[in-house]
Amino acid sequence: MKIGVIGLCSFTMNFVNKAVEAGHQVLLSSTRENRQFQDLARKMGENVKLVSRYEATKASILILFIPREDVGLFLKDLPDMNEKIIIYESNPIFSLECLRPNAKSSLEIIASLLPESHVIKVLNIVNPEVLSMINQKQNSNEIFYTGLNKQAKNKAKAFFKSLN
Repeated sequence: MKIGVIGLCSFTMNFVNKAVEAGHQVLLSSTRENRQFQDLARKMGENVKLVSRYEATKASILILFIPREDVGLFLKDLPDMNEKIIIYESNPIFSLECLRPNAKSSLEIIASLLPESHVIKVLNIVNPEVLSMINQKQNSNEIFYTGLNKQAKNKAKAFFKSLN
């Protein structure tokens, strides 16, 4: 399966590493300058390709990590995103403007910009120490996710399972 990633951070790179181990092809795009990640992509092997954000959207599943303030900029003018599954990771907040009352969440912004796609919100709501204890007991990772489309959630669940 092809997995697109727009926005690089420790969370998305964890997905990338696990996806490569599981045999998925990964189309990787930074929200900054791609050139600085060329060596990293090369070291990760032939299943990782550094691409433009447009090329990354051609994947079956798209993982996003974009600063809230840049969501509109990075998602405008994308190709057809009809029925695309978008896994959206909580993103950093660089401006207090988004915390004002009645401000749209970044999830709402993504859903309004890409209404024909299915957005799956991935988050970790557990204290890291608790999560670490759970993982030690179960020898697995915990991922919390939510979305409105049951079929898209099932596909995301199958993807997560493929990553172990």
